[in-house]
Amino acid sequence: LKLPEPPANTILGLNYSGMHDSALALVSESGETLYACALERITRVKQEGRPPHELLEGLPWDRISTVAVSTERELVLPQNPASAIHPVRLPRPRDGGLVHGPEFQAFLDALPVPKQYVCHHLSHAASAFWPSGFDGALCLVYDGGMSNGAWFGGLYRADKIHGIEALDRFSASHYAKITTLYTSVTALLGFTPNKHEGKITGLAAYGKPTERCREVLWQLFTEDYFALEEMTEWFFAYSRDIPPMLLVDDAKRQRLNQRFDGIGREELAATVQAMAEEHVLQILDNAAKQGWTSERICLSGGLFANVKINQRVKEWGFKEIYISPPMTDDGTALGAALHVASKKPGFKPEVQKHVYYGPSYTSADVAEAIGRWQLNAEKLDAPAERIAEVLAQGAVVALFQDGMEFGPRALGNRSIVSQAADAGINKSLNDRLLRTEFMPFAPITRLEDMAECYVGLAGAEHAAEFMTITCDCTDAMREQCPAVVHVDGTARPQLVTQRQALLHDVLSRYRTKTGRPALINTSFNIHEEPIVCTPDDAIKGFLEAGLDYLYLKGGYWVSFAANRGQALALLQRERGEPSRKEADVRQVFAELFARVNA
Repeated sequence: LKLPEPPANTILGLNYSGMHDSALALVSESGETLYACALERITRVKQEGRPPHELLEGLPWDRISTVAVSTERELVLPQNPASAIHPVRLPRPRDGGLVHGPEFQAFLDALPVPKQYVCHHLSHAASAFWPSGFDGALCLVYDGGMSNGAWFGGLYRADKIHGIEALDRFSASHYAKITTLYTSVTALLGFTPNKHEGKITGLAAYGKPTERCREVLWQLFTEDYFALEEMTEWFFAYSRDIPPMLLVDDAKRQRLNQRFDGIGREELAATVQAMAEEHVLQILDNAAKQGWTSERICLSGGLFANVKINQRVKEWGFKEIYISPPMTDDGTALGAALHVASKKPGFKPEVQKHVYYGPSYTSADVAEAIGRWQLNAEKLDAPAERIAEVLAQGAVVALFQDGMEFGPRALGNRSIVSQAADAGINKSLNDRLLRTEFMPFAPITRLEDMAECYVGLAGAEHAAEFMTITCDCTDAMREQCPAVVHVDGTARPQLVTQRQALLHDVLSRYRTKTGRPALINTSFNIHEEPIVCTPDDAIKGFLEAGLDYLYLKGGYWVSFAANRGQALALLQRERGEPSRKEADVRQVFAELFARVNA
């Protein structure tokens, strides 16, 4: 990794749970984010949870004053665990709570600078509030909890003068987690829990919630809650060699699935989505009864990766909303560092302008990678014009430029873009990327075209720059860009400003050529792999997927047609790699071989 040279007294934020989303962030004392990266992008293991040694290599420790750790040093149970706003208690209180294994502290003790431990959910709140640009706001946090933490969420009040303080927190020993119910449904429907919840969100739009399904889910969420938790278990936690995995006990899954006899997957997905939305809105209703109100709200935590819930929160009555772009646990590395920085006298946080905080590579790095792969490439003087031209012709283009995005969304620096005029591209592009999705691709749109395309985004424009909220689409958008409009008439847009020069220029030129205001933007990765990080990752992903064109920083332009031999050579090599499932390799090879011969 090529790390930036940080100023003296830089704060290193660190998320390490021994289970998932290991990440680090570098933040200056003034609150400027200098660098942030999740371990998965380096090791190429999605949601990687091993100790982040690879991220720490080469760090200038003499310039780092503090490691801000996004959890407590030890578990301290609350004397008063009651919540005034969480509506669902556990059927019985737990004894104790989750504690980190000895490996956790051993890893931290080996780091050569002082540590400061920050409450996990306070870290979440900080990752949302300080970059929001709000002078004051409520912060709602909700996830699955954290070892050494007594909570799994809570409501905070934040302002720039007094910082962030807890109003109400949700005790993991006394209250039920809607995240557990949602993750359990993910597993019950045969998807990977703690990873594929977004598929349930997309699938929900194809069904309708029903009372019969709600009764079964409510029984599980209340009286039989612990049966949900017992269906899954973490294995290889804290291992340095084997990535930790959340695995499903298939016998227990089958027994639970018997309760849903006669209930289709769309009905189940729609019902759990409705219950999750209602749960969050009930919390907000209860908070209002307590007098805890604001015109603005910030959201963070894994629950708020659910973009439909975020839309409902905005519609509940807030004038403005902001969601932490890295809302899952990797974002707590940034939040913990920002919290520590907020106690410094020179702290002056800026409004979030981008999340391109990850590794960045030079044109020379790109040229070296092209040479290693023996690619046939040309150099463009006007890349935006060429990209817009081939997009208008129906091509699919992968983009690799500047710093990698921090968080789960690709926002143009590690993206795949294509035209949105034909809804059929959802299948063809997903087939190339080996994805089986129920959501349409997300649209990328210029900020100045927002009103023409979307309804109800006022007050959420900033959030929509980071693709963290859905909204209703206009009739014109549905007609012109059907590939990015979901079956329920909503979309999850990325609004592009002129700060993102290449993207904005491409969109402007594309609109001039076609009259259409949006393009597809999906993450640059093959299914089940993290978003690409390095030039080599980008080239490999491009060849594997058989995309039409690849644009690389420095003006390098690569067409698949001119590199068929390199693609076949790659897939022939992969056939012998034990790291890929044989069935996957066979499928990729057969599909790409067919395209090459065509």
